[in-house]
Amino acid sequence: MGTALAAGLGSAAPSLQAEERREARLRQASPGQLLGVDPRDFLTQCRRQLFGKYLPFWENGGHDAEFGGFMCSLHEDGTVENERKDIWYQGRGIWVYAYLYNEIDKDPKWLERARLARDFMVRYMHNGDGTWKTTVDRIGQPVEGIEIMRSDNIYGALFAAVGLIQYAKATGNERDLNLAKTSIRKSIERYERVDYAGVSSLFTEQGGLRSLGHAFMLAWVIPQMLELEDDPLLRETLAAQLDALEHHFWNPDYGISNEFLFHDYSRIPGEAERMVPGHSIEAQWMGMNAVHLISGETARATLFAGRMRHLIEMSWDYVFGGTCDTAYHVFATCEQPAGPVLDTKTMWAQTEVVIGSLKAWEHTGEAWARDWFERSWSYLQRTMTTPYGVWRQAVDRQGRDKQREGISPYRRGNFHQPRCLMYLIRSLERMAGEDQARPL
Repeated sequence: MGTALAAGLGSAAPSLQAEERREARLRQASPGQLLGVDPRDFLTQCRRQLFGKYLPFWENGGHDAEFGGFMCSLHEDGTVENERKDIWYQGRGIWVYAYLYNEIDKDPKWLERARLARDFMVRYMHNGDGTWKTTVDRIGQPVEGIEIMRSDNIYGALFAAVGLIQYAKATGNERDLNLAKTSIRKSIERYERVDYAGVSSLFTEQGGLRSLGHAFMLAWVIPQMLELEDDPLLRETLAAQLDALEHHFWNPDYGISNEFLFHDYSRIPGEAERMVPGHSIEAQWMGMNAVHLISGETARATLFAGRMRHLIEMSWDYVFGGTCDTAYHVFATCEQPAGPVLDTKTMWAQTEVVIGSLKAWEHTGEAWARDWFERSWSYLQRTMTTPYGVWRQAVDRQGRDKQREGISPYRRGNFHQPRCLMYLIRSLERMAGEDQARPL
């Protein structure tokens, strides 16, 4: 395929040929290696990126040492550009530092970062009923919401909950665990309403829509809660969301995972032939991981892994590398050709491929998973890294920095990068036989 395709690509051929040469070198590596090195050496590289690059950046101003919480609009030197604190980033940041303490490094300063943010978030952002304010300023006063209106949906509450879960795991604080449970239960209650307004589609005005993002968030958050405390409602909800990921959002007619469905999980005309590849890939690895954690159903986990492989192969840019994340169209329209939209490649979507493929290699040992991990990690490192340690938000098709419409150029990610590095570290530790007892 490579030779024939290159003949018709003109100026793009050198990039394709370079990609082919990289793949050939990877295939020549020992089956037990990653990118030509022993997994233990690769583990050292990941730790160096986390502790030597990423975490020091946030000490410059992203972590608010005075009031607690996280400032996510930062200059390249880490100093604050904007003093808003959004619930997404508070919950995410608490999860990152608490997970770092629980699973990677028992340095008390990481738990202290999480504590300060937890205290700020609970005091100034909780509405008292399991719902949360969208945005406050540095000292906790409500301000105008973040760029994309998110106050109507449950993502913020779920991020707050998962941060509290990881913090409670470290401290044993029952109040935090109960607040997390309240937030999850309230989120489920809201999501089940037929007039739920947190999801919308261009193709219908109906409320109460189902969201792939909601399903995989619940499939990611609930197992972390069940690890600490069993709860029949949450276990039932988890089973329902895994069923939705497997049987409803997955569209067997087109071999894609749809982003939105009607409340009864039937397909929305116009949405059925579309997907958001980044979310779809993320949904498969989260489904695979949840099944391993909760039931150990190997066949079902393998199903999710196989679908993930299929989606990565559909969404990959075989000329310049990287996966698209914003749109895939089964059929061409007047505005858009069929296939993946490749003009924007976000960092967060690349991390989903990296995490999912390494987890699949860990679970299955199959060569395809290792190959896709190596390709996606190589692309991420080549296009997303920066001298100051925080990976860039997005690049264009050829790997050049790209500013996305409606998103501040100063926004720094406090979740996808550290989650990616920490999950890689844990997988590599398990594969190296280090502390296998800790959870996936």
